[in-house]
Amino acid sequence: MALTFQILGPVRVCRDGRPLRLPAGRPAAMLVTLLLHAGGAVPVERLREELWAGPAPASAVANLRSHASQLRRLLATPDEPTRLHAQHGGYRLRVGPGELDAAEFERLAAEGRAAWSRGAPDVAAPLLERALALWSATDLPPPYGPATASAFDGLREQRGAALEAYAACRLDLGDPGSSALLALLRGHLAENPLREPAWALLMTAQCRAGDQAAALETYRAACRSLAGELGITPGPELTDLYRAVRRRDLGSPPSTGRPTVRARDRPAGSRAAPVPHELPCSTAPFVGRHAELVRLRAALRAARDSPVTATVYGMAGAGKSALGLRAAAEVLDAFPDGQLHLDLGGSVAGTPLSPVEVAARVLRSLGGAVNEAERAGLAEARALVRSLLFGRRVLLVLDNVADPAQVDGLLPVRGGCALLVTSRCPVPDGDVRPLRLDPLPPGDGLALLRAAAGDRRVDEEPGAASAVVALCEGLPLALRTAVRRLAEGPHWSMARLARLLRDERYRLAETGLRPRLTASYRRLGWAAPLFRRLGGARTGPVTAELAASLTGAPPEEAVRALDRLVAAQLVEPAGPGRYRMSELVRLYAAELAALEQPPGHVGAGASSR
Repeated sequence: MALTFQILGPVRVCRDGRPLRLPAGRPAAMLVTLLLHAGGAVPVERLREELWAGPAPASAVANLRSHASQLRRLLATPDEPTRLHAQHGGYRLRVGPGELDAAEFERLAAEGRAAWSRGAPDVAAPLLERALALWSATDLPPPYGPATASAFDGLREQRGAALEAYAACRLDLGDPGSSALLALLRGHLAENPLREPAWALLMTAQCRAGDQAAALETYRAACRSLAGELGITPGPELTDLYRAVRRRDLGSPPSTGRPTVRARDRPAGSRAAPVPHELPCSTAPFVGRHAELVRLRAALRAARDSPVTATVYGMAGAGKSALGLRAAAEVLDAFPDGQLHLDLGGSVAGTPLSPVEVAARVLRSLGGAVNEAERAGLAEARALVRSLLFGRRVLLVLDNVADPAQVDGLLPVRGGCALLVTSRCPVPDGDVRPLRLDPLPPGDGLALLRAAAGDRRVDEEPGAASAVVALCEGLPLALRTAVRRLAEGPHWSMARLARLLRDERYRLAETGLRPRLTASYRRLGWAAPLFRRLGGARTGPVTAELAASLTGAPPEEAVRALDRLVAAQLVEPAGPGRYRMSELVRLYAAELAALEQPPGHVGAGASSR
């Protein structure tokens, strides 16, 4: 007895094509949330956020258990394993291939856009048509919380991209500007009046139908929409199309993100550029970061006529790489020409990749002539990268950047490429403001601990669990590393782990931060002595006066040294003239200071330890 789930319209669960009676309200909202994260455990804390618009009541966890029980009964099928499980501090719903309309839509849309980007509209059009047919004419269910709203926003964005690709395929296949195609594009623009590729497609279809006057009026309507909503004028593609219409010199339909040279237009014997798919599958639990994901997705999807760079920066262990990979995975459909991933070596002590090595590695993934570029030098290697990326929609995820020079000059002047950078310090990136990633708040830290250690361990010792989160300072890397102790056996309790972390002799080793803090420290240069001195100054906030007294340097030089520590994410501003150093970073600085002291020396902070 087959089950199917429909969320691209009114929420329905069907068995053998017959709708089941789904409880309305929060049980249905819980089902939708679980379906949007099918196959993965959704933490209880996330479900509380999604199902209650304001603060959740004290009975929220009990209510969730009741809703889960209702859903289990609804989805139960004789002789089949239970679909809904309590797991890793949350709930996981098992959904098979082809059972969820949203997953089928994403699969068909991705296959269709990939075929279209290869220059095969005859293959792409049926796939895209099937994908679009899965959407109901009615609105999607109302989202209860931020993650659900963000997921539906992403689905709507994918639908818009699929519809535009389908329209372009129709034009590629010789559609004469049929009334069906014109109606499809007009309806799409009525809902999405700021999508320039759709305006260009409508103009092209109108010209195919022999109605140049309507195409010119469509351009004027696009100008009014863009100016009224965003205060901008149309981009080069739409403007060039308008001029061609006025000259009655309309060629092929607009690319709307497709590579400039289509497969069927290549000279005989030429080799198609490879389509790399290098993003790794993450096995570590991921919780929280809803607002950050929304912001990164919006920034990356904005890459259309011009490339975009987005930067995530923050202290060691904050989860920058995990966030970057999660955001990249959620926008795959926007980059059908490939996704690159490269670790530039800036997270741990060692030798980061040089700029020419970075360019050569990108060239290798894109099928470029690596050896020639390395012999020619950095400038030519970067020029070759830009040539290969021009007119393509490729996502480059450059992880653990040690120096902005590593990623300079890789993006071309036009095209829908995006560069996602993770780094300890912000990388200049034009119009997109760098995103600083702070440690997890206590609630999300506890959710991560549940996901890594299990509900039972946390529920049996809630006080010790909260202490572990606090001692790890909400850093995902520290939490995941520390909790490995619990996997050694039942003799390791949460309380024992908390006692171990309270001992300053072992805390750095148990959290795995030492090699990453070493990488930051080695880039301090002349400011390194101040960092070491601060390890023994357990006097609260750091000030320029304290820095000057510890080093004997003039106050202005001490301020410059503190600026270097801020850039390395080893201290952070805490108000005018004041800085804060986290306890884990201070422990590392104290280790370095102890190495400087002669045997038998008692440091300034020894009495307080």
